[in-house]
Amino acid sequence: METNCTNGCIANSSEPLQSLYEVPTAVVALLSLCYGTISVVAVVGNSLVIWIVATSRRMQNVTNCFISNLALADIVIGLFAIPFQFQAALLQRWNLPHFMCAFCPFVQVLSVNVSVFTLTAIAVDRHRAILNPLSASPSKLCARLAVACIWAVSGALAAPMAAALRVSIIEDARGRRKPFCHNARLPDDAMLAYRVVLLVLQYLTPLCVISCVYVRMALTLWGAKTPGNAQSARDATLMRNKKKVIKMLVIVVALFALCWLPLQTYNVLQDIFPEINGRSLFVAGTATSTSSGSAVIGWP
Repeated sequence: METNCTNGCIANSSEPLQSLYEVPTAVVALLSLCYGTISVVAVVGNSLVIWIVATSRRMQNVTNCFISNLALADIVIGLFAIPFQFQAALLQRWNLPHFMCAFCPFVQVLSVNVSVFTLTAIAVDRHRAILNPLSASPSKLCARLAVACIWAVSGALAAPMAAALRVSIIEDARGRRKPFCHNARLPDDAMLAYRVVLLVLQYLTPLCVISCVYVRMALTLWGAKTPGNAQSARDATLMRNKKKVIKMLVIVVALFALCWLPLQTYNVLQDIFPEINGRSLFVAGTATSTSSGSAVIGWP
Protein backbone atom coordinates (compact mmCIF):
# COMPACT_ATOMS: atom_id res chain seq x y z
CA MET A 1 0.00 0.00 0.00
CA GLU A 2 1.30 3.42 -0.91
CA THR A 3 0.94 6.03 1.78
CA ASN A 4 1.90 9.67 1.55
CA CYS A 5 2.30 10.72 5.17
CA THR A 6 2.62 14.00 6.94
CA ASN A 7 4.20 13.45 10.36
CA GLY A 8 4.88 10.57 12.66
CA CYS A 9 4.42 7.71 10.19
CA ILE A 10 6.28 5.58 7.69
CA ALA A 11 6.07 6.71 4.08
CA ASN A 12 7.22 3.93 1.79
CA SER A 13 5.71 3.27 -1.60
CA SER A 14 6.88 -0.36 -1.80
CA GLU A 15 6.37 -1.72 1.71
CA PRO A 16 3.22 -1.90 3.86
CA LEU A 17 2.84 0.50 6.75
CA GLN A 18 4.24 -1.12 9.89
CA SER A 19 3.78 -0.45 13.55
CA LEU A 20 6.78 1.54 14.74
CA TYR A 21 6.68 0.75 18.42
CA GLU A 22 4.46 -0.27 21.28
CA VAL A 23 3.97 2.41 23.91
CA PRO A 24 3.59 1.26 27.52
CA THR A 25 0.40 2.35 29.25
CA ALA A 26 2.38 4.15 31.95
CA VAL A 27 4.17 6.26 29.30
CA VAL A 28 0.86 7.14 27.64
CA ALA A 29 -0.59 8.15 31.01
CA LEU A 30 2.47 10.26 31.86
CA LEU A 31 2.44 12.01 28.47
CA SER A 32 -1.28 12.59 28.75
CA LEU A 33 -0.74 14.31 32.09
CA CYS A 34 2.14 16.41 30.73
CA TYR A 35 0.35 17.43 27.56
CA GLY A 36 -2.86 18.14 29.47
CA THR A 37 -0.97 20.36 31.91
CA ILE A 38 0.75 22.25 29.09
CA SER A 39 -2.57 22.75 27.34
CA VAL A 40 -4.30 24.07 30.46
CA VAL A 41 -1.42 26.39 31.35
CA ALA A 42 -1.27 27.72 27.77
CA VAL A 43 -5.01 28.42 27.64
CA VAL A 44 -5.37 29.87 31.14
CA GLY A 45 -2.17 31.92 31.10
CA ASN A 46 -2.77 33.47 27.70
CA SER A 47 -6.44 34.06 28.47
CA LEU A 48 -5.34 36.14 31.46
CA VAL A 49 -3.09 38.19 29.18
CA ILE A 50 -5.98 38.95 26.84
CA TRP A 51 -8.33 39.69 29.76
CA ILE A 52 -5.87 42.16 31.30
CA VAL A 53 -5.38 44.01 28.03
CA ALA A 54 -9.10 44.03 27.25
CA THR A 55 -10.20 45.32 30.66
CA SER A 56 -7.47 47.90 31.30
CA ARG A 57 -7.71 51.01 29.15
CA ARG A 58 -4.14 51.94 30.08
CA MET A 59 -2.91 48.64 28.57
CA GLN A 60 -4.69 49.13 25.26
CA ASN A 61 -1.90 50.25 22.97
CA VAL A 62 -0.45 48.98 19.69
CA THR A 63 2.23 46.79 21.24
CA ASN A 64 -0.20 45.13 23.65
CA CYS A 65 -2.62 44.58 20.77
CA PHE A 66 0.05 42.49 19.05
CA ILE A 67 0.88 40.72 22.32
CA SER A 68 -2.81 39.84 22.75
CA ASN A 69 -2.83 38.44 19.24
CA LEU A 70 0.22 36.34 20.10
CA ALA A 71 -1.60 35.09 23.19
CA LEU A 72 -4.66 34.22 21.09
CA ALA A 73 -2.51 32.13 18.75
CA ASP A 74 -1.13 30.28 21.78
CA ILE A 75 -4.66 29.64 23.04
CA VAL A 76 -5.64 28.14 19.69
CA ILE A 77 -2.63 25.80 19.83
CA GLY A 78 -3.48 24.89 23.42
CA LEU A 79 -7.05 24.01 22.47
CA PHE A 80 -6.68 22.30 19.10
CA ALA A 81 -3.10 21.05 18.72
CA ILE A 82 -1.55 20.07 22.03
CA PRO A 83 -4.44 17.88 23.31
CA PHE A 84 -4.58 15.79 20.13
CA GLN A 85 -1.04 15.74 18.76
CA PHE A 86 0.61 13.20 21.04
CA GLN A 87 -2.07 10.52 20.74
CA ALA A 88 -1.85 10.51 16.96
CA ALA A 89 1.90 9.89 17.01
CA LEU A 90 1.92 7.40 19.87
CA LEU A 91 -1.12 5.33 18.87
CA GLN A 92 -0.26 5.46 15.15
CA ARG A 93 -3.94 5.65 14.22
CA TRP A 94 -6.61 8.32 13.94
CA ASN A 95 -9.20 7.81 16.69
CA LEU A 96 -10.74 11.28 16.44
CA PRO A 97 -13.62 12.39 14.18
CA HIS A 98 -12.52 12.38 10.55
CA PHE A 99 -13.02 16.13 10.01
CA MET A 100 -10.36 16.79 12.66
CA CYS A 101 -7.74 15.06 10.50
CA ALA A 102 -7.72 18.16 8.29
CA PHE A 103 -8.88 20.67 10.89
CA CYS A 104 -6.25 20.14 13.62
CA PRO A 105 -3.15 20.37 11.36
CA PHE A 106 -4.73 23.36 9.61
CA VAL A 107 -5.18 25.13 12.94
CA GLN A 108 -1.65 24.16 13.93
CA VAL A 109 -0.09 25.73 10.81
CA LEU A 110 -2.42 28.72 11.14
CA SER A 111 -1.35 29.35 14.73
CA VAL A 112 2.34 29.03 13.93
CA ASN A 113 1.95 31.53 11.10
CA VAL A 114 0.07 33.96 13.33
CA SER A 115 2.71 33.67 16.06
CA VAL A 116 5.64 34.22 13.70
CA PHE A 117 4.03 37.09 11.79
CA THR A 118 2.97 38.77 15.04
CA LEU A 119 6.52 38.54 16.42
CA THR A 120 7.70 40.15 13.19
CA ALA A 121 5.10 42.93 13.53
CA ILE A 122 6.20 43.58 17.12
CA ALA A 123 9.84 43.86 15.97
CA VAL A 124 8.91 46.32 13.21
CA ASP A 125 6.83 48.38 15.65
CA ARG A 126 9.70 48.57 18.17
CA HIS A 127 12.05 49.51 15.32
CA ARG A 128 9.79 52.45 14.46
CA ALA A 129 9.52 53.53 18.09
CA ILE A 130 13.30 53.60 18.62
CA LEU A 131 14.50 54.98 15.29
CA ASN A 132 11.67 57.51 14.95
CA PRO A 133 10.54 58.27 18.50
CA LEU A 134 8.96 61.61 17.51
CA SER A 135 6.87 60.19 14.67
CA ALA A 136 3.18 59.55 15.20
CA SER A 137 2.59 56.04 16.48
CA PRO A 138 0.13 53.80 14.59
CA SER A 139 -3.45 54.01 15.81
CA LYS A 140 -5.23 51.10 17.46
CA LEU A 141 -7.35 50.82 14.31
CA CYS A 142 -4.19 50.28 12.23
CA ALA A 143 -3.04 47.65 14.71
CA ARG A 144 -6.38 45.83 14.46
CA LEU A 145 -6.21 45.93 10.66
CA ALA A 146 -2.68 44.53 10.82
CA VAL A 147 -3.90 41.72 13.08
CA ALA A 148 -6.76 40.95 10.67
CA CYS A 149 -4.30 40.81 7.77
CA ILE A 150 -2.03 38.49 9.75
CA TRP A 151 -4.89 36.04 10.33
CA ALA A 152 -6.04 36.24 6.70
CA VAL A 153 -2.57 35.58 5.27
CA SER A 154 -1.93 32.85 7.85
CA GLY A 155 -5.19 31.12 6.97
CA ALA A 156 -4.39 31.23 3.26
CA LEU A 157 -0.95 29.69 3.87
CA ALA A 158 -2.49 26.94 6.03
CA ALA A 159 -5.30 26.07 3.59
CA PRO A 160 -3.28 23.54 1.52
CA MET A 161 -2.74 21.48 4.68
CA ALA A 162 -6.50 21.20 5.22
CA ALA A 163 -7.00 20.33 1.56
CA ALA A 164 -4.36 17.59 1.59
CA LEU A 165 -5.13 15.53 4.70
CA ARG A 166 -7.83 12.86 4.81
CA VAL A 167 -8.52 9.72 6.85
CA SER A 168 -8.09 6.40 5.09
CA ILE A 169 -8.45 2.84 6.32
CA ILE A 170 -5.07 1.14 6.00
CA GLU A 171 -3.79 -2.32 6.85
CA ASP A 172 -0.66 -2.64 8.96
CA ALA A 173 1.95 -5.42 8.90
CA ARG A 174 -0.17 -7.58 11.22
CA GLY A 175 -3.18 -7.40 8.94
CA ARG A 176 -5.10 -5.07 11.23
CA ARG A 177 -7.19 -2.38 9.57
CA LYS A 178 -7.14 1.04 11.18
CA PRO A 179 -7.98 4.67 10.33
CA PHE A 180 -4.96 6.74 9.36
CA CYS A 181 -4.65 10.48 8.78
CA HIS A 182 -2.29 11.22 5.90
CA ASN A 183 -1.76 13.31 2.79
CA ALA A 184 -4.23 11.87 0.30
CA ARG A 185 -4.81 14.83 -2.02
CA LEU A 186 -1.46 16.46 -2.91
CA PRO A 187 1.30 14.76 -4.92
CA ASP A 188 4.62 14.32 -3.16
CA ASP A 189 6.27 17.07 -5.23
CA ALA A 190 3.43 19.47 -4.45
CA MET A 191 3.64 18.78 -0.72
CA LEU A 192 7.41 19.28 -0.76
CA ALA A 193 6.99 22.57 -2.63
CA TYR A 194 4.37 23.65 -0.10
CA ARG A 195 6.67 22.91 2.81
CA VAL A 196 9.52 24.82 1.17
CA VAL A 197 7.18 27.81 0.72
CA LEU A 198 6.28 27.57 4.42
CA LEU A 199 9.97 27.39 5.30
CA VAL A 200 10.64 30.60 3.38
CA LEU A 201 7.56 32.54 4.51
CA GLN A 202 7.24 31.10 8.00
CA TYR A 203 10.88 31.07 9.05
CA LEU A 204 13.53 32.53 6.74
CA THR A 205 11.74 35.75 5.79
CA PRO A 206 10.59 36.64 9.35
CA LEU A 207 14.06 35.77 10.66
CA CYS A 208 15.69 38.13 8.13
CA VAL A 209 13.23 40.92 8.94
CA ILE A 210 13.60 40.53 12.72
CA SER A 211 17.39 40.31 12.45
CA CYS A 212 17.64 43.42 10.28
CA VAL A 213 15.41 45.61 12.44
CA TYR A 214 17.05 44.48 15.68
CA VAL A 215 20.54 45.08 14.25
CA ARG A 216 19.50 48.61 13.28
CA MET A 217 18.01 49.13 16.74
CA ALA A 218 21.21 47.92 18.42
CA LEU A 219 23.40 50.17 16.27
CA THR A 220 21.16 53.15 16.96
CA LEU A 221 21.19 52.57 20.71
CA TRP A 222 24.97 52.03 20.77
CA GLY A 223 25.69 55.20 18.80
CA ALA A 224 23.21 57.44 20.60
CA LYS A 225 24.80 60.37 22.43
CA THR A 226 23.60 61.48 25.83
CA PRO A 227 22.45 65.14 25.73
CA GLY A 228 24.02 67.67 28.05
CA ASN A 229 27.43 67.83 29.65
CA ALA A 230 29.37 64.66 30.22
CA GLN A 231 28.85 63.04 33.62
CA SER A 232 30.86 59.93 34.38
CA ALA A 233 28.37 58.21 36.69
CA ARG A 234 25.34 58.94 34.50
CA ASP A 235 27.13 57.98 31.29
CA ALA A 236 28.39 54.73 32.80
CA THR A 237 24.83 53.84 33.90
CA LEU A 238 23.44 54.61 30.44
CA MET A 239 26.15 52.51 28.80
CA ARG A 240 25.31 49.54 31.05
CA ASN A 241 21.64 49.93 30.15
CA LYS A 242 22.48 50.06 26.45
CA LYS A 243 24.53 46.88 26.73
CA LYS A 244 21.64 45.12 28.49
CA VAL A 245 19.18 46.15 25.78
CA ILE A 246 21.53 45.07 22.99
CA LYS A 247 22.12 41.72 24.68
CA MET A 248 18.36 41.26 24.97
CA LEU A 249 17.91 41.97 21.25
CA VAL A 250 20.62 39.46 20.35
CA ILE A 251 19.01 36.85 22.61
CA VAL A 252 15.58 37.43 21.05
CA VAL A 253 16.93 36.84 17.53
CA ALA A 254 18.96 33.80 18.61
CA LEU A 255 16.01 32.22 20.42
CA PHE A 256 13.73 32.82 17.47
CA ALA A 257 16.19 31.14 15.11
CA LEU A 258 16.99 28.20 17.39
CA CYS A 259 13.46 27.45 18.63
CA TRP A 260 11.87 27.34 15.19
CA LEU A 261 14.75 25.62 13.37
CA PRO A 262 14.02 21.98 14.43
CA LEU A 263 10.38 22.15 13.34
CA GLN A 264 11.15 23.81 10.01
CA THR A 265 14.01 21.39 9.29
CA TYR A 266 11.89 18.34 10.06
CA ASN A 267 8.92 19.55 8.01
CA VAL A 268 11.09 19.77 4.89
CA LEU A 269 13.29 16.72 5.49
CA GLN A 270 10.34 14.38 6.05
CA ASP A 271 9.34 14.84 2.40
CA ILE A 272 12.89 14.64 1.05
CA PHE A 273 13.92 11.67 3.24
CA PRO A 274 10.64 9.98 4.31
CA GLU A 275 12.60 7.10 5.85
CA ILE A 276 13.32 9.29 8.89
CA ASN A 277 9.73 8.66 9.97
CA GLY A 278 10.50 4.97 10.12
CA ARG A 279 12.72 5.38 13.16
CA SER A 280 10.76 4.79 16.33
CA LEU A 281 13.09 6.83 18.52
CA PHE A 282 12.81 9.79 16.16
CA VAL A 283 9.03 9.62 16.02
CA ALA A 284 8.82 9.10 19.76
CA GLY A 285 10.92 12.19 20.18
CA THR A 286 8.59 14.25 18.00
CA ALA A 287 5.67 12.93 19.97
CA THR A 288 7.09 14.07 23.27
CA SER A 289 8.31 17.54 22.30
CA THR A 290 6.01 20.54 22.36
CA SER A 291 6.11 24.22 23.15
CA SER A 292 3.45 26.83 23.73
CA GLY A 293 3.43 29.19 20.82
CA SER A 294 5.09 26.80 18.43
CA ALA A 295 3.89 23.98 16.30
CA VAL A 296 3.72 20.47 17.62
CA ILE A 297 4.34 17.62 15.21
CA GLY A 298 3.33 14.01 15.08
CA TRP A 299 0.21 13.67 12.92
CA PRO A 300 0.16 10.11 11.56
